[in-house]
Amino acid sequence: MEDGLSNRVIVITGASRGLGSAFAEHFAQEGAFLGLLARDQLALNKLAQRLPTETVPIRCDVTDADQVSAAFQKIFETFGRVDSVVVNAGGQSSFRRAEELPVDKWREIVDLNLTGAYLTARFAYEYLQKSRAGKIVFVSSGVVKLPQSGSSAYVASKAALKGLVRSLCVEWAVDNICVNAVLPGLIDCGAGQDIIENVRNKVIGRTALRGTGKPSDVARIVLYMAGESCEFVTGQIVSVDGGLGLR
Repeated sequence: MEDGLSNRVIVITGASRGLGSAFAEHFAQEGAFLGLLARDQLALNKLAQRLPTETVPIRCDVTDADQVSAAFQKIFETFGRVDSVVVNAGGQSSFRRAEELPVDKWREIVDLNLTGAYLTARFAYEYLQKSRAGKIVFVSSGVVKLPQSGSSAYVASKAALKGLVRSLCVEWAVDNICVNAVLPGLIDCGAGQDIIENVRNKVIGRTALRGTGKPSDVARIVLYMAGESCEFVTGQIVSVDGGLGLR
C-alpha cells in the first residue's frame, strides 16, 4: 500500500464533507482504519457506510474539550491505537470587514479554526506518543496568501496554524511525532465550490496554473504526511495551490 497506510489508524476531523470526506475516501482505499469526527452525525454515518474499511464515526464539536477527549478514547478503545491525525475541521461563519465583525463572531471563528485545532492535537498527543511513529497533519488555507475582504478572523486563525505546527514540531520531536501542515488553494470541493463567483475568478486569475485543484491533489500530500514513509519531514507547511499569488 502507498506510503505505509495499510492498517494504520487515522483520525480525521471535519470528515463529513468537503476535503475531510475526500481524505477519508483516499485513506480507506489504502487500507487504513478510520476515526471520523464531525458535528453532522448523519453525514458521517453515510460516509462510513460507503467506505471499504472499518470506521468509527463520532459526532464531535472540536471546540469542546470533553467531546474531543471522549472521541479519541472511543477510537482507541475500538482499534487499540491511534497512529495519525488529520486536523481538518474549520470554517468561516461570517463574512464582514474587520471593523464590522461582531466580537462574538471573531471568537467563534478563531475558536473553531485555531482552538479546535489545538484541542485536537492536545488530546491526540497521548495516543500518538504511544504509536512511536505518530503523525499529525493540519489543514490550513491558501487564503492566508491572498486574503479577501471580510475574512480577517479566518485568515488570522488559519495563519496561526503555522506557529502551532512549528511549536509542536519542536516539542513532540522527542516522541517521534511528525507535525506538518498542508495549505490548499482553490479546490473544487466543499468551501472551494461555495466561493462567490467574482472572488473565485479573482483567485483563479492570481493562480499560476490558471485553474482550480482537485481533492486528490491535496489528499496525495496528506496521505504521505500521515503515513509511515514520512519519517524525516516535520515542521513543514506545504502549499497545494497551483502557484497562488504568483501571477
